[in-house]
Amino acid sequence: MQITQIAAPRAVRVMLLALSVAAAVGLSLGDALAQGWWPWSQQQEPPRPREPIYRPGQLPPGQYPPGQYPPGQYPPGQLPPGQAPGYANRGVNNICLQLEQRLVAETTGQSRELLPKIEADMRMIERNYQIAQQQLNRSDCWDQFLFSKTLRRTPNCIQLNAQVENARRQLAELDAQRRQIMGTRDRSFQDDIIRELARNGCGQQYVQEARRRAAASNPFASLWADEDDSPRTGANNQFGNLPFATYRTICVRLCDGYYFPVSFSTLPNHFQRDSDVCQSQCAAPADLYYHQNPGGAVEQAVSASTQQPYTSLKTAFRYRKEYVHGCSCKEAEYVPQQGTDKKAEAPAAPTVTGATARVSTPMRPLPRN
Repeated sequence: MQITQIAAPRAVRVMLLALSVAAAVGLSLGDALAQGWWPWSQQQEPPRPREPIYRPGQLPPGQYPPGQYPPGQYPPGQLPPGQAPGYANRGVNNICLQLEQRLVAETTGQSRELLPKIEADMRMIERNYQIAQQQLNRSDCWDQFLFSKTLRRTPNCIQLNAQVENARRQLAELDAQRRQIMGTRDRSFQDDIIRELARNGCGQQYVQEARRRAAASNPFASLWADEDDSPRTGANNQFGNLPFATYRTICVRLCDGYYFPVSFSTLPNHFQRDSDVCQSQCAAPADLYYHQNPGGAVEQAVSASTQQPYTSLKTAFRYRKEYVHGCSCKEAEYVPQQGTDKKAEAPAAPTVTGATARVSTPMRPLPRN
């Protein structure tokens, strides 16, 4: 009888201990199942969130110690001295270039197919416009009086002026079509691309634009925004308020100011590519200029290498007033001018200016004026 009384408390204690162990195992099992992880399965650790598809395998910008940034990379918002944003920067991240190309080319499927034809028509009409404008200016068709000029009502002048105005009207219509197509981008997808550009350190302007759009969707976010992080506008913002504004690049023949388009819609990081195209398509000395498009014109164009305005050239629009002998983009017709680079006579060796090296590419004669 006494043995039975002693064994009873032991059985109770063993039962309570077993219940405690079972409860602990149950709680652990619940946490493991909630995380989607079972310790005895083939998966050895809980799943980890995947990195963004465009994030490079390196530290994000801003987390490198001062002075220890990898070659070709700079702190957010900082560019090599003496360079326009993205111009001649051989260290530009390929991810940034891919994202920027997607940002520019993000259009609807059918509209996107129309852009190459529209831009080709614009190049042809602009070439005809420049030829007609050149003939009109050389035909003594204007009567000057103080600060105004009047067209002479001769048959030849009237016909030439009609050609100029017709070409100008066609250019305006095609440009309006191109703007409409470029305006059909998906805004929500655009937001995603801008966030990836900011996350991958493609420029401080993308960081500012991403914050601006986030603040637009969340009005209370602006209450905690730093004043230094707010987007700046004004004269110091030479590329406009939007970081993805597109630009038109033109190749300017320096001996008479004649120009022809290279790209109708590009970004600063692609200026070096357009500059190489410009150098290869004109035997005479030439330089790449750009202006914002839409919203700009040749009068607002500046040099991609020196940032000097086109209108400051001594030969700006000279081709409209006179014919310069030997000034041609055709290698067979080009005659080096006194004091100019004779790049058409022999292939140029690589030249280094400051911290940027540029190699002249072989020239191909084109049917330019």
